[in-house]
Formats: sequence, C-alpha cells, structure tokens
Amino acid sequence: MALEQAQQQFAAAERIGYESRPLNLFYGLSQAGRAIAAGSQLLGRRTDHQWQANGHGLKYDIRVPNGVLATPIRQDPGTRDLFSRVSIAIDSPLDFNAIDFGAAMNQLVDYTMAFQEPNEYARPIMDAHVYNVQGDVFPVELEIRVPGLTNGRDTTAQEVRAILAPYPALRDLEVAVDERGSVRWSHNEGCCFVIVPSADQLKSRDGHGGAELEGADYYRGTTVLLPRAGDSARALRPLMSWWSVLYALSMLARYAPSKWTETLSLADSHIASRIEFLLDSAIDAVPELLWEELSRLSGHRG
Repeated sequence: MALEQAQQQFAAAERIGYESRPLNLFYGLSQAGRAIAAGSQLLGRRTDHQWQANGHGLKYDIRVPNGVLATPIRQDPGTRDLFSRVSIAIDSPLDFNAIDFGAAMNQLVDYTMAFQEPNEYARPIMDAHVYNVQGDVFPVELEIRVPGLTNGRDTTAQEVRAILAPYPALRDLEVAVDERGSVRWSHNEGCCFVIVPSADQLKSRDGHGGAELEGADYYRGTTVLLPRAGDSARALRPLMSWWSVLYALSMLARYAPSKWTETLSLADSHIASRIEFLLDSAIDAVPELLWEELSRLSGHRG
C-alpha cells in the first residue's frame, strides 16, 4: 500500500505545477521510504530498531534567514523518525548534524551536470575507475577530475589534496607527482592521478581488469565519488540527499507560501530556474533511486 501511495503521489506530481509539486514528491518519497524500512533486515525483529517511524527527523527554517541555499537542513536527535529509519536501512550516515540546502543540492548529479559553474560546495566526481588492474600488482594510478582546476595551472600536490579532502573515498590516497614534485596531470582536461596503494582500496572487480574505489557510490547507474555531509566522515547516500532537498522544499511550499512564491519568481529569484530543474528532475530520478534500493533489499533477502 505504501508503494501504491508513492506511485500515485509521483504520478500526481508530474501533472501539477511547481507551486504544489514538492508536496507530492516528498510524500511520495516518504511513503516509499516506509516500504524500504519495512523490507529491511536491519530493522524490525532481531534488531535494535523497529521499522515503524514517528516524525520526519529533519528541520528546515522556513524563514530562510540566510537564503534558501545557505539555510541548513538539521537532524533531530534520536533515530525513531522516518529519515533515520530509511538511512539505517540503506546504510546512509546519521551523524551529519546539519547540511546546507545548497550542499545537499550539489550532491545531486542531475543538478551538477546541468549547472556546472564553480561554487563553494563540493560536488560529485564522476568516472572514477581504475583500469588494467592485473593480479596483485600495486600501487596503481587512478585518474581523478579535480573540481575547479584546469591542466597546466601552477598547483601543488598539497592544494590538490585539500580539494579532494572532502571525499571519503579519496581521503587516504596520495596525489601522484613527477620527479620534480609537480602534480602529474592527465591529458584529459582537469584530471590528475592519485595513487591506489593496495587492493584493499578497491571493490567490484569486473573480471576484465577494472575496479572502483571503496567508498564510491552509484547514482542512477553511474559510479560517483560523493563529498562528506556536514559533520559526518561519510557522504549521504543519493536517496537521502534527495530526501533532504525535497523535505526542505516541501516545508517552504506548505508552511511559507509567500517565501515559496518569491523563490519561484523567475523575475526576482536567482535560483528559481534551479529549483524548477530540481522539481522536474525528481520526477524521474527519485523513483529510479527507490527502485534501485528496493531491488538491493530484495537481492539481500533472496
């Protein structure tokens, strides 16, 4: 029944305007989240957590005193709420404390591919694969696109490490340098190499010499390296980044209609087109992520 309700909410969201769409999207997501919680072996009997939930588990100041992007989405204490239940079920961290709306939005690959200009928030790193992994021949090199940098720029290895520091999957890897100590840039624009010292840092070998870093996640079938969230040492799982974003937008739409009107005004709001893009993207992205998580749960159970 929860999944049927979610399906109807997503179907309704596709047919209505931006003024009300966050409500259908968020409540569709939360109802599907109840199905994930109910199906997880990490919740319920023989665990420390019941699958039933009380409350949202998040707070967002609808006065947006710092603007929509810089206003934080905060965690409630405890783990009895739905956000916490679903996070436990899909292994997403619960110790981030607070994350700016803009930071959560910039963890969404759909958004960062459409709006590519640099900003103050760390963004997903795409196409991070280790090729030609043969046996136990280590160390090996991994090509990484360094956000905000271009080839040939006079950049030290220390500066590159600082840029890559927010990414848990890259935290323990050294930047490759040449004999002069300069960063080794790839022929691909904005990419340098990092050193993978052992097989312990790799997973998902495909039998053809390819592998991915431990700590990599998957977003709609694509491997991504995500930045850590708030105070956590880990990144939010993509579904929970969407959860945070849609929760905040639904609170604005429901409880602060005048502020929501300002936010959607293409004439007055510099983020209006971005919010519209998010609300369009969610119609396809969120059900796909839900399907992936439900399929994973089904596989574990089988």
